[in-house]
Amino acid sequence: MSATDLAAVVIAIAALFVVGALVWIIIELRRTAEQLRASLERFDTHVATSIENLNTQSQDVDDELRRIGGLIDSAERVTARADTLSRVTYGAVARPVIKTAAVVKGTSKAARRLKRGADNQTPSTHGGEGTAIDTAS
Repeated sequence: MSATDLAAVVIAIAALFVVGALVWIIIELRRTAEQLRASLERFDTHVATSIENLNTQSQDVDDELRRIGGLIDSAERVTARADTLSRVTYGAVARPVIKTAAVVKGTSKAARRLKRGADNQTPSTHGGEGTAIDTAS
């Protein structure tokens, strides 16, 4: 066997190892690609489920916001009605109470004046001469 034959055999064996290594690399790349595809499918399923859940939760939040908006509107109407009722009640009760208090105060002043006047008109206990008001004429 000559040196060129030996070189050809060594190159052929090296080429077989290179081809074997390339086949092994291709098989590993294909296995990795399959695993990646399976992972992507699981991820896609998970993302789709998550999006569906988010849409449902978003709808629930929108419904709650509408409900809360209605409650706020109702509370504003109740507050406005209470304010109106307060003003009407104040107007209906306060004025008569103030007038009644004024009448009572005026009546008590008048009663005190009448009492003082009646005290001045009674006969004196010091000799009985005259009264505070002269009714003889």
